[in-house]
Amino acid sequence: MVRVQRIIVPDTQERSWVLFDAEHQPLIAPNQYLSYLHHLGRSPNTVRAYAHHLQAFSKFLGEEGRDWTTLSLTELAKFVAWLRRVSSSNGKARSDTTINTILAAVGSFYEYQDRLGVETNISRSRRFGAKSSYKPFLHHISRNRPLRRAVMQVRAIRRLPRVFSAQEVQALLNACTRQRDRLLVSLLYESGMRVGQVLGLRHADIRSYDGEIDIIPRANSNGALAKSRSPYTVHVSKELMELYADYLVHEYQEATHDYIFVNWWGGSIGAPMTYGDRSVPQTQRQGWPARHAAHVPPHARDRSVAGRLDPAYVQRRPGHAQIQTTVNTYAHLSSSDLGKCLHAIKRSVQGDQGYLEP
Repeated sequence: MVRVQRIIVPDTQERSWVLFDAEHQPLIAPNQYLSYLHHLGRSPNTVRAYAHHLQAFSKFLGEEGRDWTTLSLTELAKFVAWLRRVSSSNGKARSDTTINTILAAVGSFYEYQDRLGVETNISRSRRFGAKSSYKPFLHHISRNRPLRRAVMQVRAIRRLPRVFSAQEVQALLNACTRQRDRLLVSLLYESGMRVGQVLGLRHADIRSYDGEIDIIPRANSNGALAKSRSPYTVHVSKELMELYADYLVHEYQEATHDYIFVNWWGGSIGAPMTYGDRSVPQTQRQGWPARHAAHVPPHARDRSVAGRLDPAYVQRRPGHAQIQTTVNTYAHLSSSDLGKCLHAIKRSVQGDQGYLEP
C-alpha cells in the first residue's frame, strides 16, 4: 500500500507531499519529482494532485510487480485498464478526463527522468520530444512553447462548465444569514475571483472609492492561493462595496491581522477563514438550507461570471495567462443562448427581406 503524506518543508514552512511504501519507506524517484515541483514554485494543490496521481501509478506497479524504469508502452496501456477497473479513493469510477490527468502526471514524471538522463523503456525522443503538426486556435500567442504529445491518452468527452443563473445565485444570497457570507458569495459571483483569491484578500487590497480590488499573489497564513503569478485588478459594483462596508460596520470585530474573511462564529475564532470553512456545502452548519448548498463546485462561480463576458476581458478578470485558456473554457453557448441567437437572426432577416416564417 502506497501512502500520501503531507509534510512541512523546514526551510520555507510551506506544505508539500511525499509518498511512502507499505514498509513506511519513502519512494525515492517520485519524491524527488514532487520536491522538484515544489521548488519550482508549483501550487501546493498541484503538488498534492501529482502525489495522488503517482500514488495510483505506484500501486499499479506494485500489483504488476514491475519497475517504472523497465515498463514498456504496451504495459503502460494496462495502467489505463487498471485505472478504469480500480475505483478511486472516494469509491467512484474514474472518468476518462481524470484518467488523462493521471496519465499527464505520469508522463511529466517520465519527462523529468529523461531530463536527468535516466534510461527508461518509454523513450523521451518518441513520446515527449516529438512536436505535433496540430496548432490550436491562437497558438501564435503561446509564448513559443513547444507542443508535446502526451505519453498516452484516452478519448474523453468534453463537458461544458457549470454556469449559474441569476436566479440560482439569488437563492444562495437569500439563504445567507450573515453579511460576511453574503459578501463572500456576491464577490465570487460578480468578480469571477477564485475562492483562494477571496480568502486571501486583505483590507488594503480594496479601494472602495474606485470599486477596485487588487489580486496579489503572496503567502497566506490560512493556505489560500491566488494561483496567478502576477498581480492584477478587478472592478466591482458600487452595491458590492456597500455590502463590504455593511460587513465592516455590523459584523467585523477587532483582529490581529488584515484578512477580510474571518471566523467570528465558529472554528478558530478570530482566525482567517480557510478552504475548509468557505465551501458552500459546509455552510449548512451556519444556517444555509441544503437545497441551496448542494452541488456548488468552487470554479462554478467564476465560470458563471466569465460565461457572460467578452473573452479578452475575461482573460484579465480570472487572471488567465493565456487567452486560449479563456476561449477553451468559457467561450460556449448554452441551448437557450443558441435559441436566442436564432430568433434574433430570424427577426433581423425577416425585417430586411420579409420572407421568413415566424
